[in-house]
Amino acid sequence: MKRFFRAISLLFAALLLGWYASPQVYRILHLPDSISPKTDLSAPALAADATEAHLVRESGDERLTMMTERTARIKLFGILPLKSVTVSSGRRSVALGGEAIGVVLHTEGVQIVGFEKIDTASGAVCPAASAGLREGDMIVALNEQPVTDTESFSALCKDAEMTCTLSYLRDGELRSAALTFASDRNGEKRIGAWVRDSTSGIGTLSFYERSTGAFAALGHGVTDVDTQKLLAPATGFITDATILRIRKGAGDNAGELIGEFSVGREDAIGTVERNTAFGISGTLESLYNSNEQTTEIAPSGAAHKGDAYILSTVDGSVAAYAVRVIRVDVQSSPETQGMMIEITDPGLLDKTGGIVQGMSGSPLIQDGRLIGVVTHVFLSQPTRGYCLYAEWMANELLP
Repeated sequence: MKRFFRAISLLFAALLLGWYASPQVYRILHLPDSISPKTDLSAPALAADATEAHLVRESGDERLTMMTERTARIKLFGILPLKSVTVSSGRRSVALGGEAIGVVLHTEGVQIVGFEKIDTASGAVCPAASAGLREGDMIVALNEQPVTDTESFSALCKDAEMTCTLSYLRDGELRSAALTFASDRNGEKRIGAWVRDSTSGIGTLSFYERSTGAFAALGHGVTDVDTQKLLAPATGFITDATILRIRKGAGDNAGELIGEFSVGREDAIGTVERNTAFGISGTLESLYNSNEQTTEIAPSGAAHKGDAYILSTVDGSVAAYAVRVIRVDVQSSPETQGMMIEITDPGLLDKTGGIVQGMSGSPLIQDGRLIGVVTHVFLSQPTRGYCLYAEWMANELLP
């Protein structure tokens, strides 16, 4: 009988050792101490056969997406401990903004913002329109000489022959056109188009990463006031802005934060590198609120109707103002309007009447996490406005 039990014990021990030596247990024992939804478990050290590799992916279960960090304990037969692994949600954490900023963008070349007919001895003509140019086209060269701003364009036009070749961008595509100048009644060469090389205004910093200084702001793109087309900045920067007074929204007239900021590059606090439908982004040269903790960006599916607050600067410093999320859209891919909010804060309603120009970019916080960014206001109902999901904005704008 003793020999029998001894044989059984030896057999069990052999099986146990076999289990520990198996490829499956080997992979478990060599799991990293912490994993996230983006952790790649297909490294050679974890799987000898790439066909057996697996990726840990984010769950669609909202109860799991709410999780920030958990410890998973893996046991053999549910009894013998093998490995403890910390599982994190992998959500990006950022520092919240809310500060008023001045935005200065200089375009790549000069943008056509309008046309006019030139009164000549032969009648009224518009050379730019006749050459096939349109509003929103970006002139980047004249006779292969680069156009950097309105001054350089005027100088090149002055020195050019009566017929020249213009290189321009339309919807990101480089094109060329032959243009013949018109001489006005004073003998000056004209192309019959208004051009602009820069724009500026006040907005709100949304959020940034402390480790890299990468920032996102506005929640919508910077467009030309005349053509309503996105500007393609060659250079751009943001500066500190001071709010001087507020014009409250009323009727169909949007309110506005009126302030001052420097348009000099020497006063920049960050560079602008991208201008998209989701806002502007770039790199800060100095960080705000360096002692404050970072905040997790919530997945778009975590937003819900109910109380929340925004951070904005309307009278000198960043403050929190109560709002209510009144509509939440389900989106499977990035879109620029995902939520609707209503301002409920009595103090903000008294100061601004609701959402006004300059508040776009204000971060929206719910349940302790960043869920969105203010983008637009309803002209007929300034207490209400649209927000985009912060997850989409971060994915589109941050590295």
